[in-house]
Amino acid sequence: MKTQKLISGIVLTVILLMGCSKNEDEEIVVEATPQYPMKSLIESGHMELKNSKQNSAIQFEAGYKFKSFKNGSIKALGVRVPDNGEYRVTLWNFDTEEVLATVNITATSQLLSFQDVEPININSGVDYFVSVNTNDYYIFNDSGNVIFPAESEDILITQYRVRTGMNLNQLMPHQTSTTSYLGMVDIKFVPNN
Repeated sequence: MKTQKLISGIVLTVILLMGCSKNEDEEIVVEATPQYPMKSLIESGHMELKNSKQNSAIQFEAGYKFKSFKNGSIKALGVRVPDNGEYRVTLWNFDTEEVLATVNITATSQLLSFQDVEPININSGVDYFVSVNTNDYYIFNDSGNVIFPAESEDILITQYRVRTGMNLNQLMPHQTSTTSYLGMVDIKFVPNN
């Protein structure tokens, strides 16, 4: 009986050691915690929800210019609007106005809805822009105080921009504001470790 227990113990030890040696050869990759810069700013009280608009007669391409303090990737684009529907969200290289990704997101009223994208590598210090095409939006501000630039973890949001008009083509906005934000559009940013 003692011999069986001894053999069983040795076999169990060998199995455990073999399992450990396999894990030593495998590289464990731990992804950094995702960051949602605009969501974080709003939840922190940096700006307040002042109003909302549904089915405006004017169509908007609205969003924010940002840069990261670290290299990383954008893995999803998101939107929160006061009405159900499908909304076009675009990620741009700010300097070249090149479209890096476009997704149509089916949003549920008042909930933040994200759509995964093929990861888009972004470089620290490079300006990017994310926007939503909508006639349903929230209006945020801080009682007329300047709200941009604003830092949110590894992202610096430098300004809000909007373009207005009917049936907008996919054009990057050029009108700016530092005291209000019409939206809400966001990114899922994962910094490199």
